[in-house]
Amino acid sequence: MALMKSSFIWLINLYTGVLTVTVVLMTAFLIWSNIRNYNSEVLQAESTITTELSNSVSQNLQTTQQFANQLVANPETIENLNQYFSHSLMDYSDYATDRTISSGNYFFWPNESRLFLMMHPQVSKLKLQLANQKSVFIATPAKPGGQISTKRTNNEQDPFAITVPLINQYTLSTDGTLSITYNSQDLRKQLDQIKTVRPMQLFMQTTQNKSVFYYAGQSVSKQEQKRAKKAITRDQINQLKDYQVAQKSLPSGYTVMMVTNQHRVKQMIFKRILPLMMGGLLFLIILSSGLHFIFRRYQRQLKKIVDTVSHFGAGDLSTRVEVVSEQTDLKVLAEGINNMLEEIHEYVYTIYQLRISNQESNMRALQAQINPHFMSNTLEYIRMAALDANQPELAKVVYSFAALLRNNTDFSAQATLKEELSFVEKYIYLYQVRFPDRLAYQIKIAADVADIKLPKFSLQPIVENYFVHGVDFTRLNNALSIKVWQVGTQVNVVVINNGKTLTVNQVAKINREMRESNNVEKRTSIGLQNVYLRMKAYFGDSFDMTIGIENDGCVKVAMHFTNVEG
Repeated sequence: MALMKSSFIWLINLYTGVLTVTVVLMTAFLIWSNIRNYNSEVLQAESTITTELSNSVSQNLQTTQQFANQLVANPETIENLNQYFSHSLMDYSDYATDRTISSGNYFFWPNESRLFLMMHPQVSKLKLQLANQKSVFIATPAKPGGQISTKRTNNEQDPFAITVPLINQYTLSTDGTLSITYNSQDLRKQLDQIKTVRPMQLFMQTTQNKSVFYYAGQSVSKQEQKRAKKAITRDQINQLKDYQVAQKSLPSGYTVMMVTNQHRVKQMIFKRILPLMMGGLLFLIILSSGLHFIFRRYQRQLKKIVDTVSHFGAGDLSTRVEVVSEQTDLKVLAEGINNMLEEIHEYVYTIYQLRISNQESNMRALQAQINPHFMSNTLEYIRMAALDANQPELAKVVYSFAALLRNNTDFSAQATLKEELSFVEKYIYLYQVRFPDRLAYQIKIAADVADIKLPKFSLQPIVENYFVHGVDFTRLNNALSIKVWQVGTQVNVVVINNGKTLTVNQVAKINREMRESNNVEKRTSIGLQNVYLRMKAYFGDSFDMTIGIENDGCVKVAMHFTNVEG
């Protein structure tokens, strides 16, 4: 009982361990895949950010540069702008009108500013400063005509401000600077839709390391923003602890720096994998609980069977296994064991009565019937138990052994070729089970000779002789072939094996001694001589049997006889 309990505990622990390892590996694989997908999303997000910023910068640079080129294309335009900065709007209007009459080209700067802002709704501010003027022109969508301000502003404080110099095409001198600030709300909305950007801070700088754009993800705190801005101002962004900095260069020459707090990233990853971990744990608990419940039920039922068999072995021959009501494999096993116990009880009682009556001869005869019958029933119960335990290979072995037992206890004098070869095949199969990777065999019998009768145990000794004297299980290529066919009325049986080869003298000696009948009684087992003499007596002069060696060294046993039935 303790052994059964220990076996069950071991089996439960084994299955639990296998399930645990399987679930853990599956969960680990899913977590690894999830983290890998997150890293891929981060790389894709970085590529998307770089592309979006590059496109925005390129478009804004192109727009700003085109407008700047338009202003410096004609020297009269710069002079016109100087007049705007130097005079009142009324005096400038008179000047612009006079120049239009004299040159035919109309240029009125407030109108140009208004037209530019109307054609470019993404612009939030336009600033113009000439080199020889202290004041600054500022125009916004709310005031597209603009106005002159004497207060200079710092372009670095303007978000997404593109500043280009006004280069005189004739003197190559700088006549001033044009600064255009672009609305970045659309770009920020696009960035907000990317989940992996939430813990990121983005800085975009010009070739002179001037910040022109900044973005903070939704998960970035004010303190983190302040810390990153302070580091970027001091040019110490790469020295931030627990931060990862990815730097990308844009085709325009601008630089994008993506600053990520590693703690935020770990938190995001943990939130992604937490459902997988909880799901794997829940799945493992459900499987383990179900497994323990099923095994616990089997353990209780098998305990009853073991207790019954123990009591029966202790002398309580009337005890029987309690049969469960459910139609399960344990019910079949319990009924089979009860039938076996009932038969054993009856046979024991019969033997007991025979002993009392001193009928020794009858008891021996009865025992001769009991033993094969009891062993056959027991083997059948073992085979059924193996099938119930999902061990078909073991069931096949038990079936083959039981078939050999029945054949040995069958005292029939004759058998058909099909029956004899079936018995031989089971005999070979039991060897192959012991040495699965070291033995191969082939049995072929023609359909027209299957029912031909011959003396029983005529082929088995030949095969047994190979396993006793010829086979070498240290090799991997042991092979045995049996073929039976008929040509006319002559039946041919050939057995070939690649076991230990024989010399010419050994073959001659075996063939000679096989045909001698003067030492039959001295032999202690059924051998080649016994087979030869029994077959010779049955088939007469038409029978012959020889042992030979093939060219490849294989041993060949060939026999032929006339089919007396056909």
